[in-house]
Amino acid sequence: KTPPSNGPRDRYDWSTRPHRQLTPSAPATPIPRPPPPGGEMAPCCPAESTKPAFIGIFGAIVGGFAVSAVFFLLSFSSITAPALPFPVVTATTTNLSALSTPAQPETMYNRPIWKSPARGSRMPSPRAFRLTRDMVRARARDGVIVVTFGNYAFMDFILTWVRHLTGLGVDNLLVGAMDTKLLRQLYLTGVPVFDMGSRMVTEDVGWGSPTFHKMGREKVLLINELLPFGYELLMCDTDMVWLKNPLPYLARYPSADLLTSSDQVIPTVTDDSLENWREGNLPA
Repeated sequence: KTPPSNGPRDRYDWSTRPHRQLTPSAPATPIPRPPPPGGEMAPCCPAESTKPAFIGIFGAIVGGFAVSAVFFLLSFSSITAPALPFPVVTATTTNLSALSTPAQPETMYNRPIWKSPARGSRMPSPRAFRLTRDMVRARARDGVIVVTFGNYAFMDFILTWVRHLTGLGVDNLLVGAMDTKLLRQLYLTGVPVFDMGSRMVTEDVGWGSPTFHKMGREKVLLINELLPFGYELLMCDTDMVWLKNPLPYLARYPSADLLTSSDQVIPTVTDDSLENWREGNLPA
């Protein structure tokens, strides 16, 4: 019987196709192996004894895949998660002491120089302008306070004195007002001021007059009032101008109890060391 044709490849008589006789191959001859040096080879372990080892290996493989999957998910989440904003570090937080202590509220004592009080604010009471240890502590820097004084007639001198010092980076200063008119004007201008209680006149007293000598005595009393506060004091007259920061120079003489200037015009030294008072006809 000829099977139906499915295409051009089947167009011949299947009854005439030759048949290949399949003969079973001979069994493979086992290759003999030499016995181990210690004697005959031990028989293989039964399959039941290999189950624990197989389970352990399989568990280790599955655990490795699980750990890898966890790390992959964590790394993917860290890549796709939005970056956290870093805190902005400003100039006021670069100092460790400033970071550890809270910012002090602004008062009339520690207010920046030349910063006037808020418009419409009332004038503080006279008691607030009294010279106290707290006032000096608020203005002092590195244990040093710079002070001058005068009455209203010297206001232009005082403003020039303050302007030069602040231009040199020195703001640890205070101005003593010898009358209430100067006190009010300096406060409104933003200059740190205190009341000396001198009740001085507002006009120019004239050099050599009794009132002028009274101002000299007031200076001595002011120094005597400031020294017990425990700060290094640089007392200045208002009719002088600082062209250079004097504090680094004065710090070169830490053992000196008193450093003073004089009216010596001709220098007695050629460098920036202290003058020789014996050669300058200065009082001992």
